[in-house]
Amino acid sequence: MEKCSYCVQRIEAAKITADKENREVRDGEIVTACQQACPTSAISFGNLNDPQSEVSKRKATERDYQVLADLNFRPRTTYTAGVINPNPELG
Repeated sequence: MEKCSYCVQRIEAAKITADKENREVRDGEIVTACQQACPTSAISFGNLNDPQSEVSKRKATERDYQVLADLNFRPRTTYTAGVINPNPELG
């Protein structure tokens, strides 16, 4: 993934702060520029090895999918399927 200089600075600042406090970077402590600018919270980053992290919880939902997974590709980026209600009576 290509990172802009703003994101690199944010990531490094959080890592340095966590290192000074002798701890791991906490979930949600790093907020990238694109993540902060997205009004729908469609972009999320985190530690997939931590089952309590927000990104792990999102990946565990049944709506999570990978593009080209049928062809045995294993991309890092996954998507959440949108839910559309075609019946207006269901509200």
